[in-house]
Amino acid sequence: MKHLIPVKSRRLPRACRRGVDSVYHVVSRINGRSFFLTDVEKEAFASLLKRVAGFCGVDVITFALLDNHFHLLIEVPGKTGEMSDEALLERARLLYGEERKRQPLSLARIKAAFKAGDEVREAMRGLLMRRMASLPMFMKILKQRYSILFNRKYDRVGTLWEGRFRSVLVENTRVALRAVAAYIDLNAVRAGIVSDPKDYRYSGYGAAVGCGRLSTYSLWNRIAENSGDSPKAVAARYREYLYLVGSDPRKGRPLPEAERSRVKREAGHIGRGRQLHCRLRYMTQGVIIGTRAFVSEWMNQRRAAAGSMRGKNPAVACGFDEDGLFTASGRTG
Repeated sequence: MKHLIPVKSRRLPRACRRGVDSVYHVVSRINGRSFFLTDVEKEAFASLLKRVAGFCGVDVITFALLDNHFHLLIEVPGKTGEMSDEALLERARLLYGEERKRQPLSLARIKAAFKAGDEVREAMRGLLMRRMASLPMFMKILKQRYSILFNRKYDRVGTLWEGRFRSVLVENTRVALRAVAAYIDLNAVRAGIVSDPKDYRYSGYGAAVGCGRLSTYSLWNRIAENSGDSPKAVAARYREYLYLVGSDPRKGRPLPEAERSRVKREAGHIGRGRQLHCRLRYMTQGVIIGTRAFVSEWMNQRRAAAGSMRGKNPAVACGFDEDGLFTASGRTG
């Protein structure tokens, strides 16, 4: 008769790797998908993102901040390594200010704990380092701190974000990173906000162009075809790729007459640009992106974890042989 008693459903763990530097595509939405993020809020979020990433040791490869959600492509270190008290304090300065009422942690408390030495010092060091090199902790700090800022500004209470964030594990290869980065950098184009991705300042690509930092954009070193490629050459190829991916007409808008004529002339064949757009949209709904070997290894581990969880189906792999990228669909928990 035990089958009559409801069993609490357990969620499968995220596609998250421990102890290894890993890249993730992360998405989180405003509660109720309300359009709360104005330009002022996006500026504040971008500033906070930079500080939280610096504290946690996370590299923000690219990002896109929209009115009711955000996308991040980030690399999370597998471990923090050895850090001196001075290095920890420098990171803490990015996130913690002077002591305030009801503030559980501040620079003053951190300094005092380091000065006290022995067990107090070690406890404080452990507390700080546990907040680094962790995707869940990075997202928790980012979303909680922004919620506090937002609620304080608008005198509101309650949750700001819609449930848990969604994450996709991305293989750290040139092809996979370029594909996901393009999908993120084109968000504002798909939303109809701008027609050129360089014109949206609240994205990694737009910020790099607008601030004149194209030569130092984190993405270039990761997607360069050859070690001798100049940032200018990589940027030019990436822009061509962006337009190839983004050549699909924006969702919800009628196709122009010229487009309809072209489709008729091509006898209904889908062009490479549309294929890339649809493929990337599909792949970013999965839980992992990479080569066949990378995805297969993760799937085998996933099946083993799901074997003892009733009602859970193993992930299903889908491949796109054109550029060697594969994805796996399944519940991320």
